[in-house]
Amino acid sequence: MKNDVTQWVNLAMNAAAFLLFAAGVLATLLRLRRERLGAQEDELAAWDKTQEALRALLGGSVYGLVTQAEIEFGAGQGEIKKSAVLAQLLRLIPAQWRARFDVELLGALIESGLNRAKEIWAKG
Repeated sequence: MKNDVTQWVNLAMNAAAFLLFAAGVLATLLRLRRERLGAQEDELAAWDKTQEALRALLGGSVYGLVTQAEIEFGAGQGEIKKSAVLAQLLRLIPAQWRARFDVELLGALIESGLNRAKEIWAKG
């Protein structure tokens, strides 16, 4: 009888130790997951900041590129000029960021820069 009680106590202690171990593993896994999600959020926030900075720099460069294309190709060559400016913009973007700038975004930057350039050209 005493032997049975000892075995039950040992079994209960082993079960409690196992439950504590499983809870520790689960808590560690949950913490790692939260850290990874936090790192992903930090990475996305860093990307947003970088994209905004690159967009501002590219936007500032577009006026010069559009003006250069206008001088080089002349009037009436809109698609050729836009392609030339697009190619120059792609060269300005660091290789690791190029995939994040789609044609629509770059096209919008070019159109915005062209409108600004036309305003400046009209004054000068």
